[in-house]
Amino acid sequence: MNRTAVYAVMMLAAVVATSVSLASFAGPSHAVIVSNPPGSSVPGCEETDGGCFRPNPVTVARGGVVTWANDDAAAHTVTSGILAEGGPDGIFDSGLMSPGGAFSYRFDVPGVYPYFCLVHPWMEGTVTAR
Repeated sequence: MNRTAVYAVMMLAAVVATSVSLASFAGPSHAVIVSNPPGSSVPGCEETDGGCFRPNPVTVARGGVVTWANDDAAAHTVTSGILAEGGPDGIFDSGLMSPGGAFSYRFDVPGVYPYFCLVHPWMEGTVTAR
């Protein structure tokens, strides 16, 4: 193989490695989509593989955007905070999302952001912004 071909193979390997690493970590120019999957409005989803929000937990770089998509047949919310520790903390709140609706939030400040659904309080998740 000549030097140009070797360089092309190395570049392709770097692109593939970068794409694989972005699957679990989204940088500021990348978005993560979290689904409220069908059936998440029924108690027990928190005990199944994948849980009530999928994927959960998620990690983004500072400035990364998370979009929650309501793929369930029931309305949901995405509300920051911990229900058992005072409930909503005022950082973000989707309001009521009808089936097929979505809500996005940009995480500009590093930290751990727990969230839950006000309508179905067994639904909990966490976003970590680095």
